[in-house]
Amino acid sequence: MFKLDDLIVASIRRVYGSLTNELIGKLAEPPRRLYLRVNTLRISRDELIFRLRERGVDAKPDSYVEEAIYIELKGPYKVPKLDKVIYVDRNTAESVMMGSNLYRPGVQKFSSFNKGDEVTVLSPSGEPVAVVETVVSSNEVLGMVKGLVGINKVSKYRAPPIRELPEYVNGLIYSQSLPSMIATKLLEPVWNDFIVDLNAAPGGKSTHVIQLTGSKVKLLSIDRNMKKCLKMKEEFSRLFTGYNVNIIRMDSRYLDRDLYGLENRVDKVIIDPPCSALGVRPKTNPSISGRDMLDLRNYQYQFLKVASRIVRGNGLILYSTCTLTFDENEYNVLQAIRNLNLEPVEVIQPPYSEKIRYGEVVAYRYSPLTYDMPGFFISLLRKK
Repeated sequence: MFKLDDLIVASIRRVYGSLTNELIGKLAEPPRRLYLRVNTLRISRDELIFRLRERGVDAKPDSYVEEAIYIELKGPYKVPKLDKVIYVDRNTAESVMMGSNLYRPGVQKFSSFNKGDEVTVLSPSGEPVAVVETVVSSNEVLGMVKGLVGINKVSKYRAPPIRELPEYVNGLIYSQSLPSMIATKLLEPVWNDFIVDLNAAPGGKSTHVIQLTGSKVKLLSIDRNMKKCLKMKEEFSRLFTGYNVNIIRMDSRYLDRDLYGLENRVDKVIIDPPCSALGVRPKTNPSISGRDMLDLRNYQYQFLKVASRIVRGNGLILYSTCTLTFDENEYNVLQAIRNLNLEPVEVIQPPYSEKIRYGEVVAYRYSPLTYDMPGFFISLLRKK
């Protein structure tokens, strides 16, 4: 089991108590189900499942969410450590561990190898996560900025190459965790809503809003990073859902100041802010510090503040994170309720979740210890 910063462990312990060590141990393992969202604007779930099974992908329908399907992950398998190795960054290690091919941007350092060699891919901590067959030599890698380095031959876990399937390329599916899908559904977007997604990239919740409403909403999707905005635009194009959507590059913490006339006009706001992402599994020795977590907590609260200003009276705010800490979840929501004229909204408990009550907070948590879910937190708030 990897070691987390003491301050982070203490924040998790406020939620999980004596189960904290067991929880941290689960973070190194992926959930057994890989979830996908069916783009029901373009295909029915049954038809997509049929097509995938025709390709040998054993997709199954989720029992509760009508646009959700899942594929059962295989593994864990033992990955040998060969003489030739490539070290990759943490994000790449977590991706290659699940069966993805190896691309240049994640490569950090490597021994000498030739095209066609089998090479072990190592995480930053030296853990073998996959064996790839290289399509270039190590000398060629030195001159590359992007591009394929190796084909995954053996990985710790194995899932179909979703992004290489025609159904993905043609916009029939979107890779998204089940809790993230459920969060958007709890917001209940309806025709003619004016919805602002303050942290929209890579577009999961925004595209889901369009899907749920048949594009009959006014949607403003914001991110401060231009590359992410451009990537989000590509996703809307791939899914053919880019209707009534404005994608804006902006720091949404200052949205009420930078977009005149927005205050008290928005029906619903989505906040899925940058977080410590400790609920995203599998993890390979996260490097985030306790100080980072507290900085993120304060950063996240700024989005709650601006949301409380732009949403109309009786309007809704969806706050969700893919992390496990008390500070980024319960603490932030409690401060919002007490200081921002907001109140919690209690809904029928979503499938696979745990209901949370902490002070005035009512929220819903997904846990690696319950139903083998990723870690995820959802709170729905209403402006008084």
